[in-house]
Amino acid sequence: MDRGGTGRVPAGTTVVRKAVRSARLQVRPDGTLRVVAPPSFDVAGFLQRNTAWIEERREEFDRLAAEGCGREEMLLLHGRFYHLIPGTRFVVDDTRGTITCPPGTALRRSLTRMLREEVADHLKTCTDPAGWRPKIAVKLQRTRWGSCSTLGNININLRVIALPGSLREYVVVHEAAHLLEPNHSKRFWHLVGGRYPGYREAEAELRRYWVILERNRVWGSIRDAT
Repeated sequence: MDRGGTGRVPAGTTVVRKAVRSARLQVRPDGTLRVVAPPSFDVAGFLQRNTAWIEERREEFDRLAAEGCGREEMLLLHGRFYHLIPGTRFVVDDTRGTITCPPGTALRRSLTRMLREEVADHLKTCTDPAGWRPKIAVKLQRTRWGSCSTLGNININLRVIALPGSLREYVVVHEAAHLLEPNHSKRFWHLVGGRYPGYREAEAELRRYWVILERNRVWGSIRDAT
């Protein structure tokens, strides 16, 4: 991987050279670019030819991220932005709009515990009433809100704890439906719609929140924490 190419490319552009037939261009939610191209491909010219499309995508991401603009240094939790305050223990103060937390990885551990408990409660209403429960793993996934393994275990992105309650519920309903239907077939969406009729609107809102979180520096630091 390199950040250059055969010509001059804009700052913030990542160029990946591979033995591919044609170049692929991605505008990331933060507005930076990623290009996958053959070794001798003219990346600078390629970007120049796609300037209008790039700007359209950036403007779209800016619209989606509008709610988080100016709040990048605040923690988004349960659909609300909080100021972080150093302290000896994890405390959420809804009245003051603050979260007190020790430094280091304590914030990630506290959020993980909160989300795991909530997901377990939600699953009680949408899985086998006989008592079987899938295993729950909370991770910081790079590209998705959740996933379901072939063994019937559910992985939930820690970022889900940032979402409003209705969207957190939808993510669990979505992944629980994958326990019965592994792909996004008509049967799958029928299962989802039976428990969450507004799933189309939820999918659109999840995309908006993903862009906000990609630009949020607090969530970026949580992702990078070991």
